[in-house]
Amino acid sequence: MGIYKSAPVVFMIVSAAIFVFDRWLWKIRILHPWFVPTPNLNGTFMGTLQSSWVDPTSDLRKSLIDTFIVVRQTAFTIHIRLYTAESESVSLSSLFVKSDDSRQDLMFMYRNEPKQSKRSKSPIHYGGGILKISQDHSQLVGNYWTDRKTVGDMNFTRISCDTNSHSFDKCTMLVNTPP
Repeated sequence: MGIYKSAPVVFMIVSAAIFVFDRWLWKIRILHPWFVPTPNLNGTFMGTLQSSWVDPTSDLRKSLIDTFIVVRQTAFTIHIRLYTAESESVSLSSLFVKSDDSRQDLMFMYRNEPKQSKRSKSPIHYGGGILKISQDHSQLVGNYWTDRKTVGDMNFTRISCDTNSHSFDKCTMLVNTPP
């Protein structure tokens, strides 16, 4: 009978330990990569996006698009938000894929929501992407594809460990704030 009385206490302790590990302990560098195989990408990345999209009114391809990615991660989850001046993308599903040479890639599916004023040219759409992660986790380079039959290249550099930016303007302020 004693084991049944202690079960709730054991459950609470194990649950609390998993919670603390998931939120904070997994980030301890000494645990990487032997115990925690995924890289810590928490933070804000600044970069550019080159799209194959052609503006139907001018028949011109857009130049490089200034872009930010904000990564919010725990030991067991990863969420990505991508911001441009015209739209916001949110990851629907994300996962790390380890290649045979031990390099980590980040693959994701996303939904893009342009600002209302841009939706006549750029409707809400879905897509996927893959980002190669540099060895020091400061660079993300890859490509994406959409259900609008467009593709593009992306190139990002980490500018902060801050994950609190929730818009293109907030990310821009992060860049323009002196250290």
